[in-house]
Amino acid sequence: MFSRLAPVGDLLLTTVPAQRLRLAQAGLALVLMGLCMLVMQYAVRVADAPPGLVFWWNLLSFGGLLGFYLLIRSELSLRLADPALTLPQMAYAIASAAAGYALAGPVRGAVFPILAVILMFGMFQLRERAALGVSLYALLLFGAVMLAMARVRPTVYRPAVELGHFMMLLVMLPAVSLLAGRLSQIRQRLGAQKQALQQALQQIQTMATRDELTGLPNRRRGQELVEQELLRSRRTGRGFCLALLDLDHFKRINDGHGHSAGDAVLRAFAPAALAAIRASDVLARWGGEEFVLLLADTGLPAARAAAERLREQVERLQVAVGAQPLAVTVSIGLTEYRSGETMTQLLERADLLLYEAKAQGRNRVESD
Repeated sequence: MFSRLAPVGDLLLTTVPAQRLRLAQAGLALVLMGLCMLVMQYAVRVADAPPGLVFWWNLLSFGGLLGFYLLIRSELSLRLADPALTLPQMAYAIASAAAGYALAGPVRGAVFPILAVILMFGMFQLRERAALGVSLYALLLFGAVMLAMARVRPTVYRPAVELGHFMMLLVMLPAVSLLAGRLSQIRQRLGAQKQALQQALQQIQTMATRDELTGLPNRRRGQELVEQELLRSRRTGRGFCLALLDLDHFKRINDGHGHSAGDAVLRAFAPAALAAIRASDVLARWGGEEFVLLLADTGLPAARAAAERLREQVERLQVAVGAQPLAVTVSIGLTEYRSGETMTQLLERADLLLYEAKAQGRNRVESD
């Protein structure tokens, strides 16, 4: 049964969570107004409320809230600062309640629970200042209606009784404002905590996948990306290339200039290398001065050209360390994935080619 009603619910409330909540609230306001219409019909029967005016009250009250619902459902309200139209809906409903108070005569006390529901509806949406403004608006509007009715129909709206009603509102409405302010503070605190939690989660995720020094993907993330590319290649039959890169004489830099100089070289190498490759390629720090370059959908000739561009880019790099800039070079072992082999086998071949580049004098690319 519920599955058959689901399309109707999606039609009335949409499937967007935030919009669905706004429409559910507007729909609830319509249901409550429908109940108020029954109360007004009861006033017509037992309290001699004017049928014609009650008819127009029903039409305008329900029709106005229906208009708000349709405005939200059409998504035109999304252009506004408050897509839920909370303040306009509350102002309209309070005006309808005040008009109902003037029409209900002896059963007008039924309007106060309605007013309380309207205010409760807005408490969870409004900030303290807005809630105070709504309360003041309701107090002034009801006060004016009470004063007018006490003069027009003093036998029904006895001044002493209206004064008592007004004093009740005078106590109730500021209390509602204070409660709304408290809820607003709680919402703001929860929002700040949620934002802080999201930032912490994002930072943890970054720390888990990024190398802190260079900002490149770390070894763990690099392994995941290589494994994903390997699986994709097996599935689609499209090849890729992988290279191991090693900065030349890096130990000499650390020993001669200190580890801070080595860190500066690593930090300078990362953006220089990234500038020489495509945005779709992946450069990850593998450990120490060693890096992995993954070139997706790339054959060996194109991959070798890319590796040569990277090597030349690094060769032109000058890292400011002390009075004398440091020159940096890189050796590269490049290989193409062979069908059926594992990531370990692929990396072993790239590693052998890297050693070959070192043995051939460094600052070169060796491929199979």
